[in-house]
Amino acid sequence: MNEIYVKELFSLDGKRAVITGASSGIGRGVAVSLANFGAKVALLGRNQKGLDETARLVQEAGGVSESYIVDVSDKAAVDRFYDAYLARHGGVDILVANAGVNIRGEFQETTMEEVDTLINTNFKGVLYHVIRAGEAMKEQRSGNIVIMSSVNGISAMPNLAIYSSVKYGLEGLTRAVAGSLAEYGVRVNSCAPGVVLTAINENIYAVEENLRKKMEAIPMKKIGYPKDIGDTVAAMVSDAFGLMTGTTVLVDGGEHLRAKQPQSVPGKS
Repeated sequence: MNEIYVKELFSLDGKRAVITGASSGIGRGVAVSLANFGAKVALLGRNQKGLDETARLVQEAGGVSESYIVDVSDKAAVDRFYDAYLARHGGVDILVANAGVNIRGEFQETTMEEVDTLINTNFKGVLYHVIRAGEAMKEQRSGNIVIMSSVNGISAMPNLAIYSSVKYGLEGLTRAVAGSLAEYGVRVNSCAPGVVLTAINENIYAVEENLRKKMEAIPMKKIGYPKDIGDTVAAMVSDAFGLMTGTTVLVDGGEHLRAKQPQSVPGKS
């Protein structure tokens, strides 16, 4: 193997990266992976203790980080962050718009307050960051944006109707913004994880029956971990994927695939 070639192809040395929702889960996994690839990471979240733990893991990986308390659903707070960050660093090379919430429930049982929360955090919270980072990247004529979508934004989950609808919206946003920014050398893609074991869902899959049923729906019979998503995102924003934009990368063990169909009738040869 040509190690020099591989290193140059995937290296993110010196890249300025912003990760939302970095205080836990997938955001933490992305931050550590980007640091392992060489990026300097800005960790955004609402939980200082969680951000401190992510910063510790980034440091253990040999990386450099800085932390910011930012509510992504608050446009004024997002603007204040970018004003300060861009003044300090002069630009941004990578945005991973990851922050989001998941409200489970049947469509008919979802309240308007829950709908507002999902739209404000999962859609507007992404949009605010994409606008500000996209403006900076357009001006510098380079950059990478990864919007964290979901397998549920590709194949809707019945009891996650509003969550799935918002993720479908993010898929549309990815395509639209990719088309707008491509001529400026800015790539925009989405990453769509399947089940990833985090603090949010570990109580669900600690129930053996829940885990068994989920595994039956995943062709690879594997559940993901934050590192799986982090390493995928780090590769997506590297030069190895330099011609890819407006695309969704599914990381779900094949969960989006259709189930196998019967090949014979029982009792007949």
